[in-house]
Parts: sequence; C-alpha cells; structure tokens
Amino acid sequence: MRKHAVKDAMKHAWRGYSAYAYGKDEVLPVTKGWNSKWGGWGVTLIDSLDTLYIMGMKSEFKRARNFVADIDFTKTIEGHHTSVFETTIRVLGGLLGAYELSGDELFLKKAVEIADVLMPSFHTSSGIPYPYIDINSQSPIDSNSTNIAEIGTLQLEFHKLSFLTKNLDYYEKTELIIDILEKSKKPIKGLYPILVDINTKELSGKISVGARGDSFYEYLLKLYIMHGKNKNKYREMYEEFVDSFSQHIVYRSNDDSKMAFMVELDGETLEPIGIMEHLYPKTFVIACFMPGLLALGSKELNRPKDLELAKDLMKTCYYTYKMMPTGLGPESIEFEFDTSTLKTTNKKTIRLNVNKNSSKKGEFEPSFSIHKPEYILRPETVESLMILYRITENEIYQEWGWEIFSAIEKYTKTPIAYSAYDNVANTNKINSWSNSMESFFLGETLKYLYLLFSPVDYISLDKYVFNTEAHPLKIIK
Repeated sequence: MRKHAVKDAMKHAWRGYSAYAYGKDEVLPVTKGWNSKWGGWGVTLIDSLDTLYIMGMKSEFKRARNFVADIDFTKTIEGHHTSVFETTIRVLGGLLGAYELSGDELFLKKAVEIADVLMPSFHTSSGIPYPYIDINSQSPIDSNSTNIAEIGTLQLEFHKLSFLTKNLDYYEKTELIIDILEKSKKPIKGLYPILVDINTKELSGKISVGARGDSFYEYLLKLYIMHGKNKNKYREMYEEFVDSFSQHIVYRSNDDSKMAFMVELDGETLEPIGIMEHLYPKTFVIACFMPGLLALGSKELNRPKDLELAKDLMKTCYYTYKMMPTGLGPESIEFEFDTSTLKTTNKKTIRLNVNKNSSKKGEFEPSFSIHKPEYILRPETVESLMILYRITENEIYQEWGWEIFSAIEKYTKTPIAYSAYDNVANTNKINSWSNSMESFFLGETLKYLYLLFSPVDYISLDKYVFNTEAHPLKIIK
C-alpha cells in the first residue's frame, strides 16, 4: 500500500537522523553530520513527534518522548537568536500535537516551558512581539519591524495552550495582535500589506499571500474552526480576505492551458508585480498552501465557489512538478506571457505561451522558465492534495501525490535520509544533493503524504486543525 511506502520513507529518514544526529536540530543527509541551526534543542525530533505517533512508530516515539523530558528550554547555544515564529510553529506546535494525540502530560508541561521562555518577546509598547529573542538572557532582540505572518501565526498554538492550562495570558497577548491587524489601515479590504512597524503598528510594503503573508491568512480560518466556530471575527476576516483575493490576486490564462495564478500587488499602486513562484515573495506566486486552505474554507463555511478555485490553483501547483525532468517542483518559476495583456484586460487574464505536444490529446501545458531551481523538500503542494482529496474524495489527488512522492524517492533519497535538491532540471541526483533536510520534511511533507493515502477519517478534518507546521490540534467543542 502507498501509505506503507511513505512510512518506509519515514523509517529510513528517522534511522539516519537517529544514527548521526539524534537530539540535534538537523541531520546532514549527505555527509552524515548534524547542525544546531535552531539553537540545539533537537528541533527535528520535536517536529517529528506526532508523525511518529500517527504512523504507529511506537518505540521511536517513546524514545523521543524520553529525550524531550530532559530538554532545558531555558538554554540555547550561546549567542543564538531564537525565532519566536519558527519556535512557536515547530517546537510549541510539535509538543502540543504530541499531547493532543497521546494525552501524555509531559508534552503539555514542556509546551508551557517553551511558551514561557518566549513571552518576553511580547514586552513591547504596542503589544506586537519582537521577532527574535535571546533565550539565555531572556532578552528580546530589539527591532523596529516584523511581518504579518510572523505575528499572525502564533494564535493557534497559544490559544490552544491557554485553553489547556486555563492561563489567559497566552490567549490575550496573541489575540491582541489579531485585534491590531483587524483595525489596521488596509488599501484593499481583507488584504494586508506584509510589513508591520512594531512601534506605530502601521502596515506597509507589498500585498502577498506568499512568504511573510501566507500563514496569517491560514490562521484566520483555522482559528474559527478550532474555536468551534464560535468567534465570528475570524470568519469575517477570512471571508473578506478570500473575496478580495479572488478579485485582486487571482489571474487566469486566456489560452488553452487554463491555468490559475496568484500575483503580488505593489503596496502603493496596487498593480501586480514580477514573477510566479512556490512560496517566496516574488510576483507570479504559487503559494501552494492556498488550494488546501480554500478547499477547507469551502467545506467549513459553505462556500462552493472557493472549492472550484482551489481545484484550479491545485492544477497549476501540480504542473510545476509534472513538467520538471525530475518530477520535483522548483522553488520558483517564470511563466512566459505577453506582458501587454496585463494592461489591456479587465478580466484578470494573461496569455501564456504553451507546449502543444502533450501526451494526452487536448491537453496543453504552459511554457515557463525556472527562476529558482532548488527543491527543499517543501510540503505545501502535498498538504493541499491531502485536503482536496479528503474533501472531494477524487482519486486524482492521490495519483498526483504518488507521482510527487515517487520523484522524492527517486531523486532526493540518500543512503541515510533525504536531501534538498539543488536543481530540479538535473537528473544527475548525486551532484544535486545539497546536504540539507529541514525538520518540516518529517514534520509535514511525509505526514501529509501518509494522510493522503490513509482513510479520510484518520486524524479527521472534522476533529483536528493542523497548524502551519502540520501539527494536529483538537477542535474545541
């Protein structure tokens, strides 16, 4: 079965991590070394806890649990600046996910420990947290600016912790951020410039659903769901976003390829800028978490049009993998299109050049060039495939996911684990391994693939929401 093949991949990666980097932040999958880029707490281990549990790797989970018991979250590598955002989604989220699934109180205790060492970052005059903190001295790193993703992607974890511990401080400090963003001045209703002045609370910069904007929008919907659909503010903010997203951010090709795209908008002119991409902040953006988010919102909020848009965007994301020689999706791409159509149409359509030599009659593929050729084992596309399959039960999404997993197996698997890939157009795999395996490959990519091939009621979307690092949190009834 396909899910067993994914579990075998997890076993392979975990064996390599255990042999060469156990308790370290990341294994180096080519040189058999390790790094402590996240401060030395063993972030890959923490990020993988609920994946181990979900896949039934009981002995590995138990050993990891015992390691977590001895972590001192009040200390990191000397001089390390800890990201509040990354630590929240990977470490706090990982501990909460493990607790929600196992019921082991140790994970809740350790979640409180990590949350408490992050709290000084909220000690600002505005209430907007600093993005980095020195854990050893408990001193935030002074900064004047942050972005909406970093401050708007803390709430699921801290709200859940507040609910579990009855400590309102976790809720109130992070909820204040949502209140600030809701009241902020926006050039388009529901769409937020990505940069935030920590002192004045003012927003600036471009409008993007890519990096520095993405997960804020994701959390608006998921907060509404996690709170049992009892807080309409989140629903209203999310629906305002999707309505404006559909009107201003989505473009479509007016040719036979029938692709749907996402653009970024200049914060001043509100005109689209640049190129298309996977997650980074350029212009023709494929933020491939969006099909899954739209599909989930369609299900939970009874918005059928959102599901149709999700399907169209999902097809575009899939093609970025399908059209590469390796079957792996590049970090960003540039579609070939007629720039004059941006100025001449009022229908948000763009004419793309297409390849008409597809193997299937009547199928046309858009031409594009690679902008950033690396594949860093990202999860967003398979995340959306999992959600769309569970909502539609259309097996095409499983087929696309299997194609992607097969490419991962063929090209990124090293003798001990899996490696990010330098150039998805290069089929000489050994020369393309970049000796990096981010914790999210185990925490997200393999987990979402396993769930894609599992029964739809296993870790059900009716019972859990996933944080932006794929950690399952129970819906509060």
